Amino acid sequence: MLFLDVPFASCSFRLPPRPAAHKVCGAFLFWILPTMHASPSSAETMAPVSAIANAKAFFAAGRYEEAVACCRDALRNGQAVVDALILLGSIGTLTKSAKSVIPLLQLALSLDKNNLSALNALGLAHHALHEYDAACKQFETALTIAPGRIEVLRNLAHAQAGRLDWTKAEAVFRQIHAEKKKAQKDWIPHALSLHHLKRDAEAVHIIEAFLRMEPENSDAWFVFGMILYSLRGAKEAITAYRKAIHYNPKKYAAYMNLAAIGHKHANAQLAANVSRDLLKINKNYLPAYNNYALALASLGKSHEAVDAFAHLCAGQPGNYRGRSNLVFYSQYLDTTTPRKLYELHHEWNIRHAEPLRRSWPKHHNDPSPDRRLRVGYVSPDLKQHSCAWFMMDLLTHHDRAAFEIHAYANVDRADKVTDLLKEQIEVWHDVEALSDTELARKIHEDQIDILVDLTGHTARHSLLTFACKPAPVQVTWLGYPGTTGLQAIDYRLSDPWLTPDGTPEIFSEQVYNLPRVSHCFRAPEAEAPNALPALTNGFITFGSFNNFAKVSDAAARLWTAALKRVPTARLLLKSRYIQSDETRESLLDRFRRADADLSRIDLVSGTEHQDAHLAQYNQVDIGLDSFPYGGMTTTCEALWMGVPVITLAGDRTSARYGNSVLNAVGLGDLVATDPDQFGEIAARLAGDIDALAALRGSLRDRMARSPLCDGPDFARAMEAAYRDMWTRWCRTRNR
Repeated sequence: MLFLDVPFASCSFRLPPRPAAHKVCGAFLFWILPTMHASPSSAETMAPVSAIANAKAFFAAGRYEEAVACCRDALRNGQAVVDALILLGSIGTLTKSAKSVIPLLQLALSLDKNNLSALNALGLAHHALHEYDAACKQFETALTIAPGRIEVLRNLAHAQAGRLDWTKAEAVFRQIHAEKKKAQKDWIPHALSLHHLKRDAEAVHIIEAFLRMEPENSDAWFVFGMILYSLRGAKEAITAYRKAIHYNPKKYAAYMNLAAIGHKHANAQLAANVSRDLLKINKNYLPAYNNYALALASLGKSHEAVDAFAHLCAGQPGNYRGRSNLVFYSQYLDTTTPRKLYELHHEWNIRHAEPLRRSWPKHHNDPSPDRRLRVGYVSPDLKQHSCAWFMMDLLTHHDRAAFEIHAYANVDRADKVTDLLKEQIEVWHDVEALSDTELARKIHEDQIDILVDLTGHTARHSLLTFACKPAPVQVTWLGYPGTTGLQAIDYRLSDPWLTPDGTPEIFSEQVYNLPRVSHCFRAPEAEAPNALPALTNGFITFGSFNNFAKVSDAAARLWTAALKRVPTARLLLKSRYIQSDETRESLLDRFRRADADLSRIDLVSGTEHQDAHLAQYNQVDIGLDSFPYGGMTTTCEALWMGVPVITLAGDRTSARYGNSVLNAVGLGDLVATDPDQFGEIAARLAGDIDALAALRGSLRDRMARSPLCDGPDFARAMEAAYRDMWTRWCRTRNR
């Protein structure tokens, strides 16, 4: 809440009696307050001196139309001009016309530059427009005139919070508290400031004290939820957010945070339910569609998820992250053609990236082809994340004499893996606080030669940074299948098994295929694979640990065919999102449509702990890859645990991960080119238990000696690619 209750200073200034001046003021009034519909009233017959007094009274009573009429009287007669302008400016701010009234308030200050009320009102107008720097400037100027003025201090604290300067905001709240003038209205924003400073132990005492005074305050329960999530975890935070909704069913942010908790803690049903509840209240609240769509995707309802993302993008065409979700999750649909995928990515580029082309900087990097190169990796996933483990060996084996390695880490929660990566990187930049354009400016100032995107259109990406073209050579690799759609990115690093010659897939980047597999798997520490489960069970267990978004109707048909080819086999599916009955039924519906025997399908819950996750492979004899979005990390983990994986190579990168991995470890015979062959391979493997047991016992050693786990060779191949890309750029510069 912002404070308008700074008393209006009296002013005896009269406008010069020139028709032109009065005409200008009249134009301002008519133009900026057209929605007020101020009509003549008895106020117009009042004496000019009393007009402003009546205007203030009407303003205080919230009778803005009458206040406007009185202000017009005052201006028409050239009396109390500054007060009238301030009142009109304040009314405009309160009635969502802040942009229009800023000239009025500036005029008031030109007439009386030290007017406290005018400075405060102008600050509030800027605040209403989210122009927080300008708002702070006005409030700070006001405080030089009236040091310690509580109302202005409060407004300053809110403006500082608006520009995310939590340190200064908290300091001002502390100043108010020290002067023993802290009002109840200060408690919630003070607690919020402390929360953002990660001082939740202090914040919780403030908000708990406030709730003892106002136990039905929805805003307080909402902030309490934020604090509790950081301090005590999801369970208590969920209770607080539900209280916030109970006391204010239109507290949209509480629904959104509940959905976020659902996503974070593998409770997609919670996320879907609260998002659906919010959309029942307001079907036009577009941000809820993003949470709803993400929940649907996690539940395996990819078609519905894509529809929800499309609805979001139609309503918010400028929402680049929503459109990234649309293009990403479209890859999960077996009905999306390579041409359609390209068109979706191309549209993202046209809408969001191309407008930045006009601001591309000139690159003055030294065009010497053989010099030491600065390579920058950009990612939010330099933490416990699959991306980090595929990066580890490359970073370990980079040639430090030939390459200066930078990381631009947009990491929200650093962990032990972050610390491991930092040890391998020469220059580490924490860039979470930077905007996309600020990050681009920094990268350009650092004179990075080759900038590598590790994220594509996945969560918290920095594609708008790449759209600013901060480096002369830009590459995408690792974290995203297929094209990004960006003309600003020069190359996509891949390999012949992911993107073979003649692929129907379309790229905006130039595909640069390494002569070997384009990934390097840092194998986890894990117990040796156990003996083949079928030797004890007496039947084959097929399994897939891919997330449910990848279990498409096409995948269900493939796996059902495998079950029918091996009549005694069972299918084990594992996911963290399998907690609710609705989730399980949604998954099983796909298999019903595929005519599967549901009694042969076992659903088990996943775990966040890697040791326990890997140990669950001890129950699986043969892995089945998903389609059309295959597994990369899950396929590598299965092989490491002695479980061979059957895959169907499709018409896009996401459907060829298994093809790349299996060929790298010499298991190309497990790659099917059509659904019938997929079933044939399953029957062949299951039909020779002795050979399957022998493969299980030798698979880890085979994988460890393969190119997939050869860090030094992978680093040399990547560096040769970087050097070649750089040399090509140098040739264009030296022409």
